[in-house]
Amino acid sequence: MSIQVNSRAVQLHTIHDFLSSVGETASTNGLHVFSKDHQPGRKVPIQYPFRSDYFSVFVVTAGEFRVKVNLFEHTVRKNDMLIVAPNAIRQFVSPECNFSVSGIMFTADFLSQTGIYKKDLGPFDFFAAHSNPHLPLSEEDAAGLGGVIRLLHQKNAARHSSDFGTEIVQHYFTAFIYELGAVHRKYSSDTRVRLTRKEDLAMRFFKQLSGHFREERSVQFYADLLYVTPKYLTQAVKEITGRTAGQFIDEMVIMEAKVLLGDSSFSVAQVAESLFFSDQFFFSKFFKNHTGTTPTEYRRAV
Repeated sequence: MSIQVNSRAVQLHTIHDFLSSVGETASTNGLHVFSKDHQPGRKVPIQYPFRSDYFSVFVVTAGEFRVKVNLFEHTVRKNDMLIVAPNAIRQFVSPECNFSVSGIMFTADFLSQTGIYKKDLGPFDFFAAHSNPHLPLSEEDAAGLGGVIRLLHQKNAARHSSDFGTEIVQHYFTAFIYELGAVHRKYSSDTRVRLTRKEDLAMRFFKQLSGHFREERSVQFYADLLYVTPKYLTQAVKEITGRTAGQFIDEMVIMEAKVLLGDSSFSVAQVAESLFFSDQFFFSKFFKNHTGTTPTEYRRAV
């Protein structure tokens, strides 16, 4: 089964959408744990750029593949870790390569059910939008994280055989999150301690942003949705990520525009329309102000 693109926008896929494309279903609502071998000659099911409503964490156990995350290309090899947050645009660049991965996909709702956000947000620097999604690990650390994933895979598959199956899965998932946080801190240079309420607000802002950025570009709109002032939202998001809410709104629009401009079947006017600009002139002005080039010049260069 392949998923069809049916609108002039970067598609947003749920866990169910993605798993349906490979003939699978999630064994737990909001959580999927897997170990896969991808053989040469077999194409990945989704080859166009798309967003998700879930987190993905991959540890490569063999081979390599190339993928773009928010338009930046990464070659991910054995013992490398790749973390793709919701809303990030991802696309396989080498869809017929040979590799093996273990990984976890989970939604923010599943994460919140564990109560982790309420306990301690220190380990979760990898949730920040500015974090590097691709980290090469030592063989020992890759094996350690892979071992936790395998345990979670086993417990998730057997959860119906125990009266406390759901609680056991949540326990092992929590262990995985803390293991992931520890590994990420070890290999990242941008570790910082964050405030729980502001981290939660930032996460809720990003969730709303993914659903509204095409038609709503004012900080006031998102502040109203989240029942805070625009000033507080801007300060909270900047403290967590280093950038303001307004910058993220503009970046989401520009990123979407770049992906759409990369498809020559769409005219610049159609791209402007899909992003709810009043006309092509205002879209072109917005695009040039943020990129230094016009949409037409960008299209010629890519």
